[in-house]
Amino acid sequence: MIQIRPASQSQFYVQASPWSHYFTSFSGIRDTAATAQYADGIRQRVYNVKGPKTLTEMTIATPFDPIQHADVLDFWKSHGCEFITVTITPVTCGEDPQPLGSRTIILPDAQLTSVNFGAVDRTSGNPSTVEITMVSDNFLYN
Repeated sequence: MIQIRPASQSQFYVQASPWSHYFTSFSGIRDTAATAQYADGIRQRVYNVKGPKTLTEMTIATPFDPIQHADVLDFWKSHGCEFITVTITPVTCGEDPQPLGSRTIILPDAQLTSVNFGAVDRTSGNPSTVEITMVSDNFLYN
């Protein structure tokens, strides 16, 4: 019998080039095919047909450090149509996480669609975050 050892959501290392720091959350990949319905005009039945697939917008986020994450904001402010590469690597638990297995999720040609940062609540102890929303046409899992 095969034993499955699922990784927890905290067992992933999220990086996005051109930046050297890591991100603490990733929304995940949702790859959805369009569908349409049609009737053949004879039977009292509506049929479904699957169409092309598309990836929905994705986000990466991390607690915001005004010094360390200035490069993210500078990139956004000067952003034209450049692509970034996002890599999500499963890792082991512990103080010195190592890659878990040999496969990695890669978004090779992601483009930023928004940056969200600077939320303030002077009554809160929660960390401020920087969140990047992006689109991509493709993902790799290899």
